[in-house]
Amino acid sequence: MGQCLCKPSPLPYLPHNEQFFPTQMTELILAPAGQLIPEDSGAIDIKYMAAINDLFNTVNGLYDKLEEIDKLQKDGKSIKKPTRAFCKALKEIGELYARFLRLSDYAIDEYVQVRKDKACDGYQHWFLMKEAMKVLAKGNVFIVEDIKKRIDHQFTVTQKLFHDF
Repeated sequence: MGQCLCKPSPLPYLPHNEQFFPTQMTELILAPAGQLIPEDSGAIDIKYMAAINDLFNTVNGLYDKLEEIDKLQKDGKSIKKPTRAFCKALKEIGELYARFLRLSDYAIDEYVQVRKDKACDGYQHWFLMKEAMKVLAKGNVFIVEDIKKRIDHQFTVTQKLFHDF
């Protein structure tokens, strides 16, 4: 594997107030991809693909968790336990995005910056979704259609990552 031939694309969209996002998250988003040459490219490739797979599978699992919450909510039952499971999976998605973005520092191939840009979009939307969930979880009410749209966006991003590598 040689040097990365990709050029960093324009900086991903960040709200005018970059302080909205945590500093560590902003640093991950703004760092250009493909700057490091791995000593063992095979091991990095495996970790990179695993990060994509884990991200895709965890996002996909949100649909089942949301369906359970929706059913219980419609039946007038407590949604505290499934809400905790949903929020735990949501936290894991943020950790997986961060892992993927750190691995994007390596010159995986000439498309590493393109995939990173897609992941940055998903990461920013994930953060907004996580913040919205904090409010909803406190109120113990889920606006299912809104959350489903947010999951759909995450699914689209992770599906593109999955199919582009």
